[in-house]
This record gives sequence, C-alpha cells and structure tokens, in this order.
Amino acid sequence: MDKQIAEQLGIGALVFVVGISGWVVPYRWNLLRLRRGLDRLMPEGARQAVPKVIGTILALVGIVILVGTAVVGKFK
Repeated sequence: MDKQIAEQLGIGALVFVVGISGWVVPYRWNLLRLRRGLDRLMPEGARQAVPKVIGTILALVGIVILVGTAVVGKFK
C-alpha cells in the first residue's frame, strides 16, 4: 500500500472515531465539549448539544475522506 493512501485512511479513520466519540462518550468525559469560560455562556441544553454537533461534522468529514480515498485514490 502506498504511504500517502495509508496516511489518508489513517486520518479518515481517526477523524471518524473522534466524531463518533462525541455521541458515545458521556458529557462529563467528552473530548468535544466546551471548556472554561465558554460553557458558562451557554444554556445547559446547548452545552449538551455541542459535542453531538461537532461529532456529527467530524464523522461526516471522516466518511468523506475514507470514501474519497477509496474512489479517487491519492489526494493531490
């Protein structure tokens, strides 16, 4: 396997896994939640939705990278 294709697949899989973690991991331990002063500016419902929104975007980007690598091959 070509090194560039392996890197593309690795990055796509990593981005997808981090995106899915936004949905699966509880809010308290979620990597995608807001921290410090930003979480105080938002109501509780919006704070709970932020990891899911960011996770959805990252999961979709990961899928696009993986499918793009499978269809196109190397990205230039």
